Amino acid sequence: MPVLAAAAAIHSPLTVTFVPGTGNTFALTFDGDQESQGTEKLLALLRRRHIVATLFVTGRFAELHPELLREAAADGHEIGNHTFSHPHLTTWAQNHRHLTLPGVTRETLQRELRDAAEAIRRAIGRPPIKLWRAPYGEHNAEIRAWAAELGYVQIGWTGGCGDALDALDWVEDPSSRRFLGAEAMARHLLSFEDRCGIPLAGSIILMHLGSARPDLPLLEALPIVLDETDRRGLHPVPVTELLRLGGELPADRSDIDHVNR
Repeated sequence: MPVLAAAAAIHSPLTVTFVPGTGNTFALTFDGDQESQGTEKLLALLRRRHIVATLFVTGRFAELHPELLREAAADGHEIGNHTFSHPHLTTWAQNHRHLTLPGVTRETLQRELRDAAEAIRRAIGRPPIKLWRAPYGEHNAEIRAWAAELGYVQIGWTGGCGDALDALDWVEDPSSRRFLGAEAMARHLLSFEDRCGIPLAGSIILMHLGSARPDLPLLEALPIVLDETDRRGLHPVPVTELLRLGGELPADRSDIDHVNR
């Protein structure tokens, strides 16, 4: 059964991290919470390259930066839900297990999603598409089922072999081994297929809209990635297009993205 065809069921516990059978396409996704430094330049870069991406933003981002979100929506980018306040949802940070964090309930998770959707609606005049991304990548079957009750499908990013298509642009500590400069960031993404044997075609890449880093390496890394993927004959598309191309967006879920079409 196609991944999203199963995920479309209201109480489905599934998530989407990779979509096979999409030909030569992959998805660029950008998460946004409170930081916006570099976002305007990033949107301009995507506009120049005629690229449409999927942006998962929090309600806080929508309230703090409505003009940037309106600009992104006007450029045709898909706007997904990233909760309102970007809370931790599981115990991963404590024990590397995705147990539902005490205090996280059906009511609190759904309030986060509803409040974010309302903040996004106020900013751009329409609610987000029915795709969400759990903050910090923290989710489990129970949490995803609560979100699915509101019609949301959880979209992760591609990973494997203990690695992931995560630009690591969020790492701010220069002493961390995951702190990367622009060229290293690009190499990290472009070499993923060789490292893990998972093709870039059909993949979902994680990047971010803003950063507290003063050097903003993503603005230099992304053109390197796009030049090389162009050379390889790969083309970025928004997540809903990736799902369609992979035959994983069933007819009964046309509501997933109708607000952005």
